[in-house]
Amino acid sequence: MSLTSSTVENEGWVEAVDTYIDNGWTDGLPVIPPTVEAVEAMLAAGGMDGTEVLGEIPTRDLVVNAEKVAINSVMAGCLPEYFPVVVAAVRAHLQPLANAHSTTATLAGAAHAVVVNGPIRSEIGVECGQACLGPGFRANATIGRAHRLVVRNVFRTVPGVLDRASFSWPLRYSFCFGENEEHSEWTPLHVLEGYAPGDDVVTLMSVMRYLVATEFEPEPEAILETIADRARIDGLLVDDFVGDARGVMVVLGPEHQRRLVDGGWTKETMREALWERMDAPTAGKHDNRVHLASPENVLIVCAGGPGLAQSNLLIPHLAAPTHERVVRP
Repeated sequence: MSLTSSTVENEGWVEAVDTYIDNGWTDGLPVIPPTVEAVEAMLAAGGMDGTEVLGEIPTRDLVVNAEKVAINSVMAGCLPEYFPVVVAAVRAHLQPLANAHSTTATLAGAAHAVVVNGPIRSEIGVECGQACLGPGFRANATIGRAHRLVVRNVFRTVPGVLDRASFSWPLRYSFCFGENEEHSEWTPLHVLEGYAPGDDVVTLMSVMRYLVATEFEPEPEAILETIADRARIDGLLVDDFVGDARGVMVVLGPEHQRRLVDGGWTKETMREALWERMDAPTAGKHDNRVHLASPENVLIVCAGGPGLAQSNLLIPHLAAPTHERVVRP
């Protein structure tokens, strides 16, 4: 396997890391130097040739190939077995409805959530439960970081150049987690999107706001009202670019899920109820509407650990959630 990228010679590991930081090729944190051997191992784990095209950003006259993604995956600290998931995330981001140009250049500094479904979660250690949105899990941290390094180095989204974020935010370092499919018999996200239960699938979502919905009342209706009401506080404007494809994601905590399961609710009935409450012109305490086309635009992902009666909402920015199957070699 021959690589086409230019190489940089350094005296040692520390000098290599300093070179990458000094040249603006990192997120500000140290990286793993991408040796030829490491990049080739990453590509081999994905069963890919470096020249394989993953997609393009026409507004930037940019074509993204596997070699560049492999280089940034090494830099992020990914193990080779993570690479197919990174590839799926990048492919999902390069779909037209993901709006890769605007969501990475925006003044609002949108983050991008990488949500993993399917058997590969447990095989490579993607955390779905306790503290899954935070630090401490190599697969979550490095897959999310690899995606962001691709955004920076391959999409050319550098702060002050194409990245025009006024403030940006910490979720742009890394944002990857899995759905806890084993917590109940509820239908996993990827199955609701038309994939088979045994498929490995990445969902990518551009995130404008991260909202917290805390509700200690045990009644399912109270939980649904609180989640919908929280979304309506920052109601979504109509987005002509994605139109009816836009969606909001509810990351449902296990305490809320348990109460809903005990009450006989499913994801299917829950998203119907949430859509009615979020989109009705006069529903809730707020005048804002979430403006979603149908219940299918409410994406429900079960994740997190027990103890706190809390769920989270990911509010989109100028893009629709996109999905990509993970291709194993």
